[in-house]
Amino acid sequence: MAKYCKFSLEMSKEFCTLHLEEDLSISAESWCIECQTFLCLQCEKDHKRNRASKRHPIISIVEYKQLPVLILESSNWCDSHNKKYDFFCHFHDTAGCVTCIKDQHKECRDLSPLEDVTKGIKSSATVEKVKNELQNLNDDVIKITSYLDSRLISLQKQKVQMVEEIQCTRKSVNNHLDKIEKRILDDLDTELFKIKSKLEKMLNELKSKKTKLDSLHNDFTKMMEFATDLQTYNALRQIAKITGEESSNIDNLRGKYELKDLHVKVEIVEALRSVEKNITAFGKIIVKTVPFNLQLKSLKELQINVLLPLKPKLISTLNISDVGQCKIHGCLILPQENFLFVDRSNKRILLFSQDGTFKRTVITFVDSPSDVCYIEDDIVAITFPEARLIHLVDTEKNRIKNTLNIKGYGYGIESDGEKLFVRISNQDSFIVLDLEGNILRRIQIPGDCITRFTIIENNIICTNWDTSEILSYDMNGNLLWKYRHDEIRKPIGIAKDTSGNIYLSCQDSDKVVVLSSTDRSSFTFLSNSDGLNKPFSLHIDQQRSLLLVANEKDGKAFVYHIPK
Repeated sequence: MAKYCKFSLEMSKEFCTLHLEEDLSISAESWCIECQTFLCLQCEKDHKRNRASKRHPIISIVEYKQLPVLILESSNWCDSHNKKYDFFCHFHDTAGCVTCIKDQHKECRDLSPLEDVTKGIKSSATVEKVKNELQNLNDDVIKITSYLDSRLISLQKQKVQMVEEIQCTRKSVNNHLDKIEKRILDDLDTELFKIKSKLEKMLNELKSKKTKLDSLHNDFTKMMEFATDLQTYNALRQIAKITGEESSNIDNLRGKYELKDLHVKVEIVEALRSVEKNITAFGKIIVKTVPFNLQLKSLKELQINVLLPLKPKLISTLNISDVGQCKIHGCLILPQENFLFVDRSNKRILLFSQDGTFKRTVITFVDSPSDVCYIEDDIVAITFPEARLIHLVDTEKNRIKNTLNIKGYGYGIESDGEKLFVRISNQDSFIVLDLEGNILRRIQIPGDCITRFTIIENNIICTNWDTSEILSYDMNGNLLWKYRHDEIRKPIGIAKDTSGNIYLSCQDSDKVVVLSSTDRSSFTFLSNSDGLNKPFSLHIDQQRSLLLVANEKDGKAFVYHIPK
């Protein structure tokens, strides 16, 4: 079917695709965006009555001819097999049909339904990012154009001033200086002509870029109105590539000769005023430049990072309740491939092997533990909010190695192997301690219901289970951004993968939601259909790409492989 569409694109008049298949040439009156076929009046009526295609968007031939090339060149159909694309290969970063799986993707594991990949693309943050960058590029071209216009005016004023100086000097000498006066004036005109030619050349190039950007902006609008999700996805990548190249070109203009502040002056030979017969030149033209300092808004390179839904793979299911009723508030994947769980109600930490077998109770405490993090070797750190303590526990020797008094309700905890980062909820702060318990830093961040967090690129990303918000702060306590979504209800547990994506355990929606820390797009990774029931804690082993998520009360925990 797709081959007839491509054939028609090259013709001055479009014909009904379905009739072309029967060797009949009937003029097309409309275009189905989803099927990418031309339709005559009768076929359009049939198309709208057909249950499978009645909801397909249809546009007139006039509207079709106004579609930008980048949309028309992006097909929903596989060129090799003449079948509709229905999956996306993350490894090859390309769409494919069912036959492509057999021919080209036999060994590929990270395949997703195309609908899952492109769903919501037009409402994603990527669209706004590309739109803003197009506008920024347009604004930059206008700014530079205005600047160059002003430079031409200034250049003309400088010329007037220098001509006046030259002519004034000329009046003080005798007629034999006519020849060298002409020479200096010619030199001046020649140099200014060179400068002007360069400036005008750059102006013409920028005006050409402006025309191109206007066209691209118009294409973008048409794309948002008429393109399919896949077309939008592919077009966004093309636009991003073009805007990236143009942004780089704009940035490269900074060091260009034409954008430097030109101060042209003439130096009159001093001896000319006293010893006229020894003068062989009137002077010389000197051009001084000042670096270009306009503030431009466009990026050097626009990165399009669309957060694609990942396909989880269940590795194992753990039945923690086999050792009795529990209330799991913390979990951890140890380097030895064991799983550690913090049982708050029974004041203990439990150790399970990688196959889900219960190994032992590592230790039972006097106080109720809350969260756990790995430090090094066999040592973990565990918070005890009510006791205002942190215990450093040796999981191999089943004993408390050290106790740190923190004088506050410590809940969430993280470590880089040398320091501890702890959320102190009753003091609206995060503290940074060394492993001896000395407070190195305190960061004030308000929120009684902020208990769990992770650290990404030296920023604190935390959950507020009361407002169902995800918040990002710098290390000075300044709010960078916050995020809410209907799927994220009462988020508590939080962890990050190697790509900087944020995984959230959402108690009231029974889901694990993945959030991009760059463009704040999100999708549901796991749900109650995967066994989640009030999930409280989760942890990611970045080296092995493993996710451990534990329900709070029913004693179920799950280990998943995270596709890279």
